Amino acid sequence: MTELCFDGLVNARDLGGIPIGTGGRVRTGRLYRSETPQLMTPADVARAIGQLGVRRVIDLRGKRGGGSGPLGGEDRGIVVDYFDIAGGFDGQRDFSADGFLPSQLDLGAPAVGLILEHLVSEDGATLIHCHTGKDRTGYVIAVILAMVGVDDEHIVADYVRSSPIFLAMMANLRAAGMGVPGDAPEYARHAPSSVGIGAMLTRLRREWPSPQAYLASFGVDRELMAQVCQLLTVP
Repeated sequence: MTELCFDGLVNARDLGGIPIGTGGRVRTGRLYRSETPQLMTPADVARAIGQLGVRRVIDLRGKRGGGSGPLGGEDRGIVVDYFDIAGGFDGQRDFSADGFLPSQLDLGAPAVGLILEHLVSEDGATLIHCHTGKDRTGYVIAVILAMVGVDDEHIVADYVRSSPIFLAMMANLRAAGMGVPGDAPEYARHAPSSVGIGAMLTRLRREWPSPQAYLASFGVDRELMAQVCQLLTVP
């Protein structure tokens, strides 16, 4: 995986290069993750589109998030309201720092299925983001990486890369008037750690025969999954 150097973002990276357990790796230049692109400068947006080839920007916050900024313009922006799809704030979710990700296995698969449909909709790279790029984005990216065959140790390593820059990112958001409120759920106020993502992956492997079986149990099409695996991996 490669960190993406932007003036306005600190939590942006290319998932390309992560090894797959059966051989090969995640394809470079097809799947990116980040915090909200609203922090991007005009130069950042120009680089993302021109150099990095971003053609889709999937905002997991829904319309309440305020959009993806200029990067989501020109028909690139796609709104996937993760919490709306996952059932909203109805008490069915663990909001603790270590419990949030494991709890999403009961709720988030339909959102992942919708995102997979967007991934195969056209050529070019896709950027997936939420607000800080670590919770909703963390779940979605972890499931996609597991689905294409990435071993758990590499999924955890990708997730915790957001931890050293967490305080800087939170400061950037506050400076832009988009800070995480002090009364936000616990998971939103803490830096990523290996505990929650590790528990999520342990549960995924224990309760379902495979990541594909997990997604299929929520109605995600297996042929769609196969298409995404082909799109996102190279020998």
